[in-house]
Amino acid sequence: MKIVAFFNLIRWKNLLLIALMQFLIKFYFLTDFSLQTTLSNSLFYLLVFTTVCITASGYIINDIIDLKVDLINKPKKVIIDTKISIISAKKIYLLFIIIGNLVGIYMSTKIDKPIYSLYFIGITLILYLYSKLLKGKVLIGNVVVSLLLSFSILIFLIFDVPVRMSLVQWNLYQKVELVIIGYAVCAFLLSFIREIIKDIEDIDGDYNEGLKTFPIVFGRKLTKNLAITISFLVILFFIFIIFNLLKIESFAFIYIFILLFLPLLYFIYKLWFSKTKKNYSFLSKLLKIIILLGVISIPIISKYLKHAFE
Repeated sequence: MKIVAFFNLIRWKNLLLIALMQFLIKFYFLTDFSLQTTLSNSLFYLLVFTTVCITASGYIINDIIDLKVDLINKPKKVIIDTKISIISAKKIYLLFIIIGNLVGIYMSTKIDKPIYSLYFIGITLILYLYSKLLKGKVLIGNVVVSLLLSFSILIFLIFDVPVRMSLVQWNLYQKVELVIIGYAVCAFLLSFIREIIKDIEDIDGDYNEGLKTFPIVFGRKLTKNLAITISFLVILFFIFIIFNLLKIESFAFIYIFILLFLPLLYFIYKLWFSKTKKNYSFLSKLLKIIILLGVISIPIISKYLKHAFE
């Protein structure tokens, strides 16, 4: 049971999603386009490992600091002090940040950019500050979490830059770079929506602990309207992609329309009528599925763009 509790503590499903996203970007948007970039496969695996370790440490410290809040918001899902002791959780947290940062420092040194190790140290510090100070601030905590998710995509534009490219390859890389940035923007917006939905879901426990989340300060109705407005921005982004980048007869168009566009419309519809904690919990899970479907779209979009860029 402790093994199960450990994997639940580090949110193994979320870690798999991040790792999958990084693998697909590397091998479908960089390698598959025959772009020669800085990271070898072995160094790329270290980048994924470092990302997973530091992200896992963030989940652990958040559960440790939020123990009282979680006992109110989700008592049946609490792991700290029920299945894993606080002392053990702190030891696991330290182990993850030490291993994650050491591997990050090693990888940065191997590409002759030791200063890049500050990115990993900085993210570790931000995750701690988020759990300790920023989470209960209006929108600040939501923005931080969403930025960190999008950074797990943008990190390729820092660590895996082109080397020895012809002008044609460089032009191709710039186009691929824009696509990667597009995915990062979508990841940020969808994550931000999910974070404020979770704040509505957890409003009772957060209020009892004196936190100042958006729904506590401005109310559920305004928070819902904010989530709906941002959702429409994402839909407009999908419409732009559909009508400006993809041909209507392409499979990529069908995928985005059916598995991303329509589910997001359904999300807005359900959010408009949501009132209970159960409703918001469903919407949070639905958004996670939409994010997963967005990640899975990478090979499909890559295949289409490869023909379009030729």
